Amino acid sequence: DKVETGWLKDSSFYVAPTRRTDWSIFMAQVDGQDEEQYVPEEEIKTIPGWTPSVSLEVQDKVETGEEDEEELYSQRSKLFRFRDGEWKERGLGEAKLLKHNGNGKVRFMLRQEKTGKIVANHYVINLPPYCELRLNQGSEKCWVWSAQDYADEEPDNAQFALKF
Repeated sequence: DKVETGWLKDSSFYVAPTRRTDWSIFMAQVDGQDEEQYVPEEEIKTIPGWTPSVSLEVQDKVETGEEDEEELYSQRSKLFRFRDGEWKERGLGEAKLLKHNGNGKVRFMLRQEKTGKIVANHYVINLPPYCELRLNQGSEKCWVWSAQDYADEEPDNAQFALKF
């Protein structure tokens, strides 16, 4: 239920739900005041002498870095990374192979579905041991490979598993 608030002319505060319910009739009269004396609360947009430390702007279009690339492949998948002797989940999202229109290089990228954070970002190269796909033991739905990943902005040699 939405609630309407405001100040009455006698400086008493007014609270009432927008839907008429049993208790809204009671709340329509605060201290015996009529609804006609209700003064709607005004939104304060600026405070004299104060400036915000951060200004938020609504952008029409957000650049993702994928604008100059052609999507070769995309599938919803779960990505794992091998760290500290075990497989740890990196995220769930669209696993993409993207080909750059200018230089023709292909990269693998996966963004987390809910946050949009990049959890895997590396070029697909033909240089062993990198990007050699192999089935994970005991599963036909999971593929494993190694790559020099740049998801955390620093190059990191990592072993990945992608479960479809």
